[in-house]
Amino acid sequence: MVDIDSAFPEVSSDTIDFAKSKCLLVLRDDLTPGRVRRYYDANTNYAGSTFAGLEPNVSDTITATDLLAVTTLSVDIPVLAVRRILEDEATQNELRVALGSLPTCSLEDTVEHDFPAMQVFYDLVKSLLARADTKSSNAWVTASKITARKRPGLFPVRDNVACKLLGIDRLGDRAKDWIVFRELMRDKEVRAALTATVSKAEALKDERVVRFDVQPLRQLDVALWTAESK
Repeated sequence: MVDIDSAFPEVSSDTIDFAKSKCLLVLRDDLTPGRVRRYYDANTNYAGSTFAGLEPNVSDTITATDLLAVTTLSVDIPVLAVRRILEDEATQNELRVALGSLPTCSLEDTVEHDFPAMQVFYDLVKSLLARADTKSSNAWVTASKITARKRPGLFPVRDNVACKLLGIDRLGDRAKDWIVFRELMRDKEVRAALTATVSKAEALKDERVVRFDVQPLRQLDVALWTAESK
């Protein structure tokens, strides 16, 4: 049985305010639209929209295409985990149940009773990776990217880059991180700044062939990641 909390975890207003200030600083940076556009250039080795958009993306299971898409974000899937996820019938059934229990809304629209199902799915994926000898420093990152691939509007791509930038790397809790991202996506200033950034990136005139993600949560991750990985 997975140990989960029945309520939203507590995150201080100071933590959320700091994350918002860092987020707005990135989104209002005049260089951010160019960095975002470069990330979505289909003629580069950046993941671009391939991570969330690579087809087929079956909603009720994790497939080989999903694992391939996740590797575009510079993580490796252990071979044993690949076999468990793709070939073990019991694991496939468990994943199917967990996926089917997830809320159908975006992260900003989640309510208290949505988080337990999110935790069950995330913890299941992480456990499959951990038992396959994924390096302890990377298991949570890889699990975050797999869950975000399956539900890119619900799960943020939590990695060291974004978490350190937002000041939430010290929280050490997946649900607390989700709360921070949830509040960012619910914030009118952040959403307006994000929309403006993506619009500017789309409007730039250059020779790039670009395909943008359609999920705002994924667009936010790209803006944050490219700001720290320039």
